[in-house]
Amino acid sequence: MIEISVVIPTYNNISVLKKTLLAFDAQNFDFNLFEVIVVNDGSSDNTLDLLKKLSRQLKIHLRIITQINSGPAKARNKGILAARGKTIIIVNDDVVPSSDLIKRHTDFHRLNSKKNIGLLGYVTWHNDLKVTPFMKWLEDGGPYFSFSKIKGKIAGWERFWTCNISAKKIFLVENNLFDENFPYAAWEDVEFGARLGTAGLKLFYDKKAIGYHYHPTSVEKIKKKMIANGESVMLLKNKINEDFLPPLAKRPYLAIILDNYLLNPFVFLIEYICKFFEDKIVIHPLYTLLLLHYRIVGLKKWWKSNR
Repeated sequence: MIEISVVIPTYNNISVLKKTLLAFDAQNFDFNLFEVIVVNDGSSDNTLDLLKKLSRQLKIHLRIITQINSGPAKARNKGILAARGKTIIIVNDDVVPSSDLIKRHTDFHRLNSKKNIGLLGYVTWHNDLKVTPFMKWLEDGGPYFSFSKIKGKIAGWERFWTCNISAKKIFLVENNLFDENFPYAAWEDVEFGARLGTAGLKLFYDKKAIGYHYHPTSVEKIKKKMIANGESVMLLKNKINEDFLPPLAKRPYLAIILDNYLLNPFVFLIEYICKFFEDKIVIHPLYTLLLLHYRIVGLKKWWKSNR
């Protein structure tokens, strides 16, 4: 009987997806008790062929769902609705699980059966990657995660991060799942977390339930992600309590003025310095300013198309 379902949305990430699935195939857990559902979000590479091949080779119950490219929110929803397990683990396709990740999530939910209780696992860079100072900053102090700020065993609903998290299926479905109006992997988990928090979500934290992020990142590569982040933040504006909004959504006009007159004239120089030092030292203020600029670029893009 399937007790727990792992849901993984994926898009054009074939090499890392394979690492992730092989790690799930090496779990220290009864393979009869869990399934892995991969939702192929309209990938244009050979993702589907890989999944079909692995479904014949791996020990895990691997299920494949395909949709036209619609974003991770819709992909996760399809996976959750199709899941046979009472508990759902959501991970990204570039998060390689530790060998006991499923066991730690499952043991937690066996001890905490109330439907409103969930568990956040820890995510850090994969050991095979060369982790630059810039990547270290992204993980601890930058815009990726803030695990170091979690004190004790309570994460809080505001950290409903879908990189390595588990919750009861019934609780997710009762609260209408992810908002599919979010097209990117940006703010859709925060919006859902806010609704779940209102419904009484109690989110705990287990630093030993580890996922290893296999996604080498640079200043150049992160620009596209920050633009998507800036676009999506405006979708968040009318969906959650203003107290929990990021500053960019609270004062978009001020952000645009700030960028036009203070950031944009110097962005070439700031970016040059950031790229020069990213593999040498952490220059926190300049990283912050550069990523803020590209978020505001995304905000302007949203504003232009929605006037």
